[in-house]
Amino acid sequence: MSSVYFLKNLDPVKIKSVLPKFTTPLGVKVHFGEEGNTTFIPAEKIKQIVDLLSSPTLIECNVLYKSPRTRASTHIKLAKEHGFDFAPIEILDGEAGDEDLELPVPGGQHLKLAYLGRGFSKYTSVLFISHFKGHGLSGFGGAIKNIGMGLASRRGKLALHASVKHQVKSEKCLSCGACIANCPVSAIGYDESGKARIDQRICISCSKCLAMCPVGAINIPWGSTTKEIFCERLAEYALAAVSSRQCFYLNFVMSITKDCDCHNEPMPILTPDIGLLLSADPVALDQASYDLINNQYPEFSQFGGLEQLSHGEKIGLGQRQYELINL
Repeated sequence: MSSVYFLKNLDPVKIKSVLPKFTTPLGVKVHFGEEGNTTFIPAEKIKQIVDLLSSPTLIECNVLYKSPRTRASTHIKLAKEHGFDFAPIEILDGEAGDEDLELPVPGGQHLKLAYLGRGFSKYTSVLFISHFKGHGLSGFGGAIKNIGMGLASRRGKLALHASVKHQVKSEKCLSCGACIANCPVSAIGYDESGKARIDQRICISCSKCLAMCPVGAINIPWGSTTKEIFCERLAEYALAAVSSRQCFYLNFVMSITKDCDCHNEPMPILTPDIGLLLSADPVALDQASYDLINNQYPEFSQFGGLEQLSHGEKIGLGQRQYELINL
């Protein structure tokens, strides 16, 4: 049975009492919030925790969709606009999101390799600070999603989401050639009508074309996999990331919304704030976070997503049984 520590309010002294002594280099995996979003965990709360640590770097990867967070330079600019200017920031998968680190997935049922941001390789220890809330595809997002999706490079994010490869929406294509010039495997050319076309036999799903297209003509095949498989893939990516590293996890169970912090608009709060939870076990942490929300707001269970926990336990990411300890 794993220990999960509970705090009603952010108390740096009590948090420090359960944090391990981290090795260095130390990364702190956070979410900087999408442009227009108002319910991500505020920078000033993250700073109170980061101030407890020795020379940490805030780490994140670029997103799959078009946004200021599609490229490292604008991603960092947005992060600083949101108040994350108190520590160095590294976007692990590089400017265009195509710098990969291949790691094996131990005992993976769906995946044998995970594609994470290349810069992750330098961090021997990581503190994952996650916002536990709902999510449109995974049902909920907490520590497991922050690890698995959050550390995936753009190629990795596509592998998690989709069972098919990108296609070009010809009606939007400008025939500018940006995707052709930047494809690392020459999988894109012009069709007979002068529009870009992706050769599915050659495409390696790196998704660099998505970042380079100025008009969003590259289609992301959302919904090409089931929720259940998506959740299980998240757990497999998370296991690949945390294996052979010193990791600890903190969930903010606050500002609880139906959807994730990647939405570029304000979202309604579903239920009052519950508190903060900490653990060395990401499965137990997410299970406890889920249980506390459901005890207070039973409708949350309708979102689903428990496959993250059951599959995570099955493959050795953690265990669902926990002891909740009040700090």
